[in-house]
Amino acid sequence: MKAVTSLYLAQARQFLRDRMTLLFVLLLPVGFAVFFGLVFSGSSAFVLRIGVVNEDTGAAGGALVAGLPHEAYDLQVDGRQALEASLRQGDVHAVMILPADMSERLASGLSVPVEVLYDPANSTSAGVGLGLVRTLLSEANLGLAGAPQLLEMRPTSLQVEHARAIDFYLPGMLGVALLWLGVFGTAQPVMAQREGKIFRRFQVTAITRVTILTAEVAWRVTVGLLQAAIFLLVGYFGFKVGVADWLPFAASVLMGTLVFVSLGYALAGIGRSPEGTMAIGQLLNFPMMMLSGSIISADMLPALFRPVVAAMPLTYLSDMLRQTMVGAPAMHPMGLDFAILGAWLVGLLAIAVWRWRWE
Repeated sequence: MKAVTSLYLAQARQFLRDRMTLLFVLLLPVGFAVFFGLVFSGSSAFVLRIGVVNEDTGAAGGALVAGLPHEAYDLQVDGRQALEASLRQGDVHAVMILPADMSERLASGLSVPVEVLYDPANSTSAGVGLGLVRTLLSEANLGLAGAPQLLEMRPTSLQVEHARAIDFYLPGMLGVALLWLGVFGTAQPVMAQREGKIFRRFQVTAITRVTILTAEVAWRVTVGLLQAAIFLLVGYFGFKVGVADWLPFAASVLMGTLVFVSLGYALAGIGRSPEGTMAIGQLLNFPMMMLSGSIISADMLPALFRPVVAAMPLTYLSDMLRQTMVGAPAMHPMGLDFAILGAWLVGLLAIAVWRWRWE
């Protein structure tokens, strides 16, 4: 145990002295998360989506819906409960509700109050969404030839817990940070130790290989937990992002750390030189960052990339982190996320053991 502790502390000192590794593994991912969260906050929607609830029992409601310019935006006609749920999840930006007595009131020359639900926490919903509905109702009023303004818009705030941009990017970049722990914080240092004959020198001592690997892996798991702690501190004090479910969150961080540390050891075993190892690492790093849903939502990617997204371990780690940190809707059941990451862990460990070299 004393040998493990000594080697563990040696790994810590080496890590803290390497400023580039410190930057890539601990500081840069947090900076990216904050940057993306601030830049894209409230502006991640590309298509304006309007929901319409037609409760009118007469012909006026159907005629109004049929006359809306569908080509200008995405129109969704559904029940009130379903569209309210979509608004809460950010899938639509405003919901227009045509009342049950609309045809009757129009026939009697009475004004019709049209309730419009919106999300005040979403600038697109509260701004562009309400503005578009107001324009649609104005055009509908003009269509009622010779009649006064009968359709009265009544905006109604539906207070929701809206998923902010920082809620998307912070968990995603924590997953990327654990990926970088494997690529930059494991593969590169292991190759440097091998090139510097450090492992070879250990062979002439009484220290066993199991002791060396135990100390190294334990330190890197500590770094993974430290990364999570930094993200939590920045998220909580800077953006009020907490943890929705602590136990699954801790298990997700631990599983993600083990998977990507194993990836780092596998890369160190496959590569024949530090340069070759880093080249392979970069070939994996960039696609995994961009295609795993950590930085760009998987829904925005072309269908061509969906099989690649489904194959990447970071896809499932980011999904688990978003579920456990901000309670985001699940892409996959959490049990499936853990199972796939577990399969990756077993596979990467097998490669790392098979390709491991002390010199």
